[in-house]
Amino acid sequence: MIVFVYGSLKRGKRLHSYLKNAKFLGEGVTCRPYPLIVSKSVWYPYLIEKNGGYKIKGEVYKITPKLLKILDKIEEAPNYYYRKKICVKIKGKTVKAWTYFVRKPPKFTKKELIKEF
Repeated sequence: MIVFVYGSLKRGKRLHSYLKNAKFLGEGVTCRPYPLIVSKSVWYPYLIEKNGGYKIKGEVYKITPKLLKILDKIEEAPNYYYRKKICVKIKGKTVKAWTYFVRKPPKFTKKELIKEF
């Protein structure tokens, strides 16, 4: 299975150690734009399943079903975030990858939108 990460699970970020044994496939970008904002605590982002925003830059990994369950726990899915497959472009190809969207997005302004965390 394939996962697209855009926040604290990326290389060099706070929770990346969970992906240390996953196969890094490369950097990717979402096929369509989404709103992405940073939480008030500033250490993790919210990806919002709505139109608008930017095509989001992130990382793509091949993971096991066991690791996906661990990521669900980390992301508090399905209560805080929920997991959904999206289209991601990587190395000139498109793939379907799991990613996490925030369940109850906070209010935000266009000025708060970012392309990458």
